[in-house]
Amino acid sequence: MHNKTNKTNRTIKTFRIRSRKLSIKQRNNINIYWPLIGVNLIQEKFLINDFLNPYTPIILEIGFGFGEYLINLCKKHKNINFIGIEVYVPGISFCLEKIFKLNLKNIRIIYSDALYFFLNYSQNIKFYKINIFFPDPWPKRKHHKRRIIQKSLIKIIFKNLFINGILHIITDSFSYYESISKILKEFHGLHDISKIFKSFLSTKNIFNSRFRNKALMKKNKIYNMVYKKIF
Repeated sequence: MHNKTNKTNRTIKTFRIRSRKLSIKQRNNINIYWPLIGVNLIQEKFLINDFLNPYTPIILEIGFGFGEYLINLCKKHKNINFIGIEVYVPGISFCLEKIFKLNLKNIRIIYSDALYFFLNYSQNIKFYKINIFFPDPWPKRKHHKRRIIQKSLIKIIFKNLFINGILHIITDSFSYYESISKILKEFHGLHDISKIFKSFLSTKNIFNSRFRNKALMKKNKIYNMVYKKIF
């Protein structure tokens, strides 16, 4: 397939396998399932009704990893549309295979940098909920500028949420938690409802993922930040 790479944004307009580290199975998953489930960003505008029911609420997960949480939500809520954005190809491969085997019709996968997607393709989309779970904390101070959750991203996310829409962020890094909380408090249109959601976010209601299990194995505290857009 033809691809176009932006040097400042890790985005490929049509999916092309570029990693030599992929196994044969992972490559086959991409080749077979991507045309059925993946969305190629090849048009000027991303038209959601070309892929999913435009009259159904949409939940977006940014950086879904191997997609365990995303897939389980799709299984549980078949009356809701889901979009997953990821740049980690092995995780995309795994997720595509699971989606196909479970015959899930309410989900599409995008291979893109999230900020690039928002800036170029989300103008006509409003999300019911946006999830960002266990983003890379880049723990060294000199690397903090690489963290995905910056004021610029939250500003765009805010515009793309419905009124009463939810932004849910999870991290097991205390320094990242402090940074994110500081950013979110600057947006007066976002109201912290984390305490209200505390019972809902109990262990029995959270689907396990590799990143969550890893945090639990390290005995790291998990921070849930849940914010509602109020205006």
